[in-house]
Amino acid sequence: MKRVYLVCLLLSLSILPGCWDQTNIEDISLSLLLGIDLDENDHLVISSSDPIFNKEAKEKDEKSVVQASTLRQSRDKFDATITALTSRGKVQVMLIGKRVVEHSDWYSLLDASYRDGKNTTMSRVALVDGSVSDLVKFTPADKPRLPLYLLTLIDTARDQNISVKTSLQELHRQYTEKGMSPSITELKKDDQIKITGTALLNRSGQYKMTLNADQTKLLRILQHETKGEFSFTVTLPDQPSDGFFQKNKMSFFPDFIRVKTKTDYKDNGFVFDIKVSMGIIVSERLFRFNGNKNTPELEKQLQEELQNQFREFLKKIQSAKIDPIGLGLYARAYEYAEWKKVQDTWEEAFSKATVNVKVKVKIRANGSTT
Repeated sequence: MKRVYLVCLLLSLSILPGCWDQTNIEDISLSLLLGIDLDENDHLVISSSDPIFNKEAKEKDEKSVVQASTLRQSRDKFDATITALTSRGKVQVMLIGKRVVEHSDWYSLLDASYRDGKNTTMSRVALVDGSVSDLVKFTPADKPRLPLYLLTLIDTARDQNISVKTSLQELHRQYTEKGMSPSITELKKDDQIKITGTALLNRSGQYKMTLNADQTKLLRILQHETKGEFSFTVTLPDQPSDGFFQKNKMSFFPDFIRVKTKTDYKDNGFVFDIKVSMGIIVSERLFRFNGNKNTPELEKQLQEELQNQFREFLKKIQSAKIDPIGLGLYARAYEYAEWKKVQDTWEEAFSKATVNVKVKVKIRANGSTT
């Protein structure tokens, strides 16, 4: 019986997966950063940054740039120049050059990222205002590896609501969703890398405009995305601005934000009424003001200023015929019969829609002084 048990055990072990086909980590090139750009002659250029695990290597990253017709073809060209097998299952950030997104059909270049199951779709996507290859080759002395640094930079900007955080998976959802327009992080490299705001695209993927940090906060609020930090610095025209320093400035941050969006269809057009309520904490005030007696007056001035900012923001995106807010989702949910007629041309319909934003501000604290 012992022999029978032993034979059965050996047979069981023989069919278990083993390590006979193992691949050492030194033989794999894990791409953590990929870049897609066009050169001066409009040739497609793919950039890559991969960590080096070889103990004898002096550099900790291997950065390569090749010309290729497709993203998949670039992998073969990378394999011809580096001493390891390329793997893109751990890409942290995908950089897209601004010259690329000026063309409406660029999104098809990402097909390999979605089609190959070995690739990840959780990579952050960012637009680069400038040369992608120059950014990929950049090695900051006082920062961690560039891919990890960019990943942290994008995520931190999202937490502070000065930019968005769009993964490949989220970009695919936005690109195929008829009720909204795509938006991705925008960054730039001068002496250092910095987040410049949010790049807005139309439904064809073509670049339309860039939102700065303050405008991105307005976008996030209208999207009902109110988590994270919000910090506002506004100019109040009703306050005195005399003197060398502009004294009609005030800074605050909300301790709560509530947003309600109501959808209607009147006079052959969509109507959206958005109410924004926020309780704020005053963090800076450069003008003298009796906070004990005249708080309602100051709240009214803040409401008017914020409503003006929302109004100007909506005017810009409607003029550009894009809907990064996703109000088309509300039109489909609450006015489906009318939405169905314009679902394939929603950006055009949105540009003619009426969007009203009403802000209610309540000062909850003035800090340590009045």
